[in-house]
Amino acid sequence: MTAIYYTGRLAQLMGMWLLLVDIFTAGPMGPDARLFAVGVGVFAAGWALTKLKKRS
Repeated sequence: MTAIYYTGRLAQLMGMWLLLVDIFTAGPMGPDARLFAVGVGVFAAGWALTKLKKRS
């Protein structure tokens, strides 16, 4: 179960990294909506994995 928790934490870090990359590489039209959505999705999946571990 510890592996699930750390996998969730890693997914959260990857999601935050994707969001930062999207923000800092944004052009004049703003961040790419698809990459931003992927970052939010990965972060949310990681958050869900950490909450799953806390319940057990």
